[in-house]
Formats: sequence, structure tokens, C-alpha cells
Amino acid sequence: MLLAVDPSPIVRLNWAVIVRHTDGPARALALVDELTDPLGRYHLFHAARAALLRDLGRTDQARQADEQAPKLTADPAERSLLATRLHPTHDIH
Repeated sequence: MLLAVDPSPIVRLNWAVIVRHTDGPARALALVDELTDPLGRYHLFHAARAALLRDLGRTDQARQADEQAPKLTADPAERSLLATRLHPTHDIH
């Protein structure tokens, strides 16, 4: 319903994340890629795109998106969280 009321790029990005779970990552990635112009400088655009690319097995492209995301936020906590995708820790129990 929100998409009908406010089809802003951020709402459309959130919609794509939902589509990932209903129609699959390929359809969601197509929706995200339509948002490149308005959201290309938004860190969560790149984070969402990276997750979808990873789901599709496109790991090199996912890494590029993961590298871009932390560069686009000034918040140290967000930057740190996004950087964990680049350097994940592997806890072995």
C-alpha cells in the first residue's frame, strides 16, 4: 500500500527487498537496478544490491557493491557493519 501512496526511490528499494522473498532475487535485482540513478549514492542501495548478487552467485559483482556501500555513509557504526561483509569473521564452535 505504501508503494501506491509514496513511490519514492527508498520505498521502491524496500519493495524490492520484499520481492526478493516472493519472486526471487533475479526479479528483485531488476527492480533495484532501476533505482541506480536516484540511489547510486545511497549506501543501503549498494548493500541490498550486494545481497541480491550474492543470492544469484555473482560474487565478484557482490563484492564490488559491498566495497561501495561503506564508502557512502558517514556513520562509523554503519560503515563498520557494512565492512563486515568484506571481512567476515568465521566463528567455529
